[in-house]
Amino acid sequence: MILISHRGNVDGVNLERENTQSYIQEAIDLGYDVEIDVRYINNKFWLGHDNPDYKVDFDWLYERKDNLWVHCKNFEALSELVDTDLKVFYHLQEDYTIISDKHIWAHNLENVNKKCIIPLIDKNDIMDWTPTQVYGVCSDYIGLLND
Repeated sequence: MILISHRGNVDGVNLERENTQSYIQEAIDLGYDVEIDVRYINNKFWLGHDNPDYKVDFDWLYERKDNLWVHCKNFEALSELVDTDLKVFYHLQEDYTIISDKHIWAHNLENVNKKCIIPLIDKNDIMDWTPTQVYGVCSDYIGLLND
């Protein structure tokens, strides 16, 4: 099972640092993959959950393609990145979303299997989870699963 840091968070939410390049790299250096939020606006890529907060170069993203799970926050980002080797997905409120590497991002935890990545974002989600066979888990508290 792969462990995915949510926006760079490993041991809880850090709003000032999440989705920044240095924070993402720190999580990768600790051995985690990272789910990031990316927008494409005016021919530039941006990191940030609710807003395009931090400009990022495609080369920076691509150099980390083996460790990034790219949540495209607008159609333009999806359109620009879907033909690359990056693992990209887009969703709003869907129970399941297909990731470009053929895994499934599953918000419906009732039906999951070894192809699914499940978001257990907060600490209670992690603590209350009865481990099942899934491909990966994404969380702001992913360090709890590494103990």
